[in-house]
Amino acid sequence: MSSLRVWPLFRLSFAGLMGRGSCWLLLLGAALFIWIAPLLTPWEENPQILQPARAQAAWFYAWIALFTWLPFQASALGHRMRREGMLEHLHAGGTGRISQCLQLSAAIWVWMLAVVLIAVVFCLTWTLPKRPEEARMWMTLVFQYGLLYSLCAAPLCLLAVALGTRTAEVIAFLVPTGLLLMGLFGAAWLAPLLGGADSGVLQSFWLALPHYHLADLTPRLVFKMGPLPFADFAGAAGTLGLQGAAISISGLCLFRTRS
Repeated sequence: MSSLRVWPLFRLSFAGLMGRGSCWLLLLGAALFIWIAPLLTPWEENPQILQPARAQAAWFYAWIALFTWLPFQASALGHRMRREGMLEHLHAGGTGRISQCLQLSAAIWVWMLAVVLIAVVFCLTWTLPKRPEEARMWMTLVFQYGLLYSLCAAPLCLLAVALGTRTAEVIAFLVPTGLLLMGLFGAAWLAPLLGGADSGVLQSFWLALPHYHLADLTPRLVFKMGPLPFADFAGAAGTLGLQGAAISISGLCLFRTRS
């Protein structure tokens, strides 16, 4: 009985998600997409492009999941648990707000990590280079990609859960999706304008923007450029970690238990 008292909200939420067909379709869709999408390329004329195309498809699917399924399920989970009064009931029983938010987020993180694991497994099996030296560099790059992606995805899922307890599901879904869109594409577009600006205000705005483009290592996989140097990887991980911490703290502050 004592084991049932450990993270009960996580157990309830995870069991509920496992009972939904969309969760298993997410994983099955990943395997099918990684296998089928590269076949649409002219790989018969140049079979060498099939390997990087599958690696690209694996991580492309992971990003698509972060744009769609993960924040949608996170926002719906937070909103449903608050509407049904489960959060208020557990809070009255002594479970704190931070613990509740982490438990709900962990139920989403499991599926996020499952998507990452599928991408990593595909990259380390069917797309692994045959030469030992290239294989070692490839494995390092894949693990770097998995870590940087997780540093982006985990805080955004937590934010979607927290917003779901406070506002409508649509808003809770759109806010983290908008941050991801800005971080992946907007920051790169604004870099020439804001990155080298003389104004301190513009530079501060540039630093405050999410820099999720640092986690997109797809070009390095496709063109086999090798892993990031340690200094660059540490800088990217530190930047994403700090931004993730700020987003997570904001989410914990926004989390609401009252029905």
